[in-house]
Amino acid sequence: MITYIDTSTLLRLLIEEAGSDRAGTIWDAADELVSAALIVVEGRAALAAARRGSRLTARQHRRAREEFDALVEQLSLVEITEDLILDAAELAELHGRQGYDAVHLAAAISVETTILTSADAALCEAATSRGLHVAGPWTSCPHGAPPAR
Repeated sequence: MITYIDTSTLLRLLIEEAGSDRAGTIWDAADELVSAALIVVEGRAALAAARRGSRLTARQHRRAREEFDALVEQLSLVEITEDLILDAAELAELHGRQGYDAVHLAAAISVETTILTSADAALCEAATSRGLHVAGPWTSCPHGAPPAR
């Protein structure tokens, strides 16, 4: 089973918040973990923002960075190629997604993922419409469905 991990799920493994336990369960249940290479940039930027916003102390930030690097080592990373970018551009237009979300969706489709996991309800909806199975790191929703907005 190939599980595509987006940045929002990966961060829940590093910063305790709603869905962290479920994110860990999803991670542990996967046979193969995949993400687009841009997860490195998104993740580091999010951890730095958490530090700047005082969600993490300097010590917690250092530890989270180390854990982040260890988690990324466990991922098979999808290269950001010209073809992937073109596919993502089409998906962004079709599904009204932001650039990085469209890249995640295109990468998940390109590796024929079994499950896509994201805390972004709109990305999950777009993935479902493309025939992908979705598992979200939400704790209060049955079957991993995103909470109603």
